[in-house]
Amino acid sequence: MLPRSFYFVRHGETDWNKGGRIQGRTDIPLNDTGRQQAEHAVGVLARMPIHRIVASDLARAYETASIINAGLQKPLTVDAGLRERNYGAFEGMSIAEMDDLKREMIGKGLPPEDNGYPCPPEAEPYGDFRERTLAAITRNLEAFAGENVLFVAHGGVYRVLRRCLFTELDHSANVQPFHFDKRELEWSLTHLK
Repeated sequence: MLPRSFYFVRHGETDWNKGGRIQGRTDIPLNDTGRQQAEHAVGVLARMPIHRIVASDLARAYETASIINAGLQKPLTVDAGLRERNYGAFEGMSIAEMDDLKREMIGKGLPPEDNGYPCPPEAEPYGDFRERTLAAITRNLEAFAGENVLFVAHGGVYRVLRRCLFTELDHSANVQPFHFDKRELEWSLTHLK
């Protein structure tokens, strides 16, 4: 599993977040609220011993990381392995439309993935997404050994971490800072305020 503790922030709000639309790999920029959320997070994150920021290359995550880094002034690295899952046919749909399509797929007898529903048409399989995400986080934690790393990524990445490290699944609010803390073999999660 993951080698050591790290910090995590989901990107700021976009117009598609606000409208309840599935983004996935669709490269939607932050809106003004998202930029304000990122600026607000600086005050919280400035109190943490962060040495480096590693961000997804999608615009909403990279801009969030850049706004945070304007306050922290740390090295900023980009890793495409932290991109959101490609949701294929789900991208651009409302959550209600996606839920209808999920029920239709389940009704057709399509097998569920580890996340509980069938793989959307033309999407990245959930297992591939999970492996890509965990590999990117591990790769950066190993590359920057001895540094406390802040990852700036996506809601799907956060849910992968929750599924892999904890039994309960939770969703992350935009730009809610977290500390995933590993002590020996036990993980804990702190919402930073």
